[in-house]
Amino acid sequence: MLKLMASKQILFENGRMEVLGIRDCFTPLETYVLIQKEVFKKSGSDLIYSSAKKAGYNWFKKMAENFKGLTQSKASQWGVDLVALSGWGQPEIEKIDFSINFGIFNLRNSTLARAYGTSTEPVDHLFRGLLAGGMSFGTKSDLDSIETHCLAKGDSFCRFLVGPKSLIQNKV
Repeated sequence: MLKLMASKQILFENGRMEVLGIRDCFTPLETYVLIQKEVFKKSGSDLIYSSAKKAGYNWFKKMAENFKGLTQSKASQWGVDLVALSGWGQPEIEKIDFSINFGIFNLRNSTLARAYGTSTEPVDHLFRGLLAGGMSFGTKSDLDSIETHCLAKGDSFCRFLVGPKSLIQNKV
């Protein structure tokens, strides 16, 4: 955070917050959880996932526009750092193989899963959408993401596979 502020990559002025040149805002965790539960009742997880996938794609596109020459590896690390800064939990890249457009990401102490409560299904649809969108932009291909482990299901952490649908379905 201090590094970003010192390099003027986080700006707060006139009711506006920007992170890496992208307008952002703080939203209470309870808001996300309540929206997600209401959306699930009406239409399932696809709306949250597809919206977050578009947002993740646009976020990485904007980062690439603001920082010419940004590599896939550097952009991925920035994404992980921003997730941690934003309070989603403790993210880590377990594996990324850009040659086959595949990645494994872990999220320890998922803020959303912990606040959501017990579930029989994975609940981090917004996060998996952001991952799919970010990697889709970085690899210039349409990737998907599935959550294979979830804190809300009783797993010790959340794990996400990102890649072409056929590849990630075979890895489950």
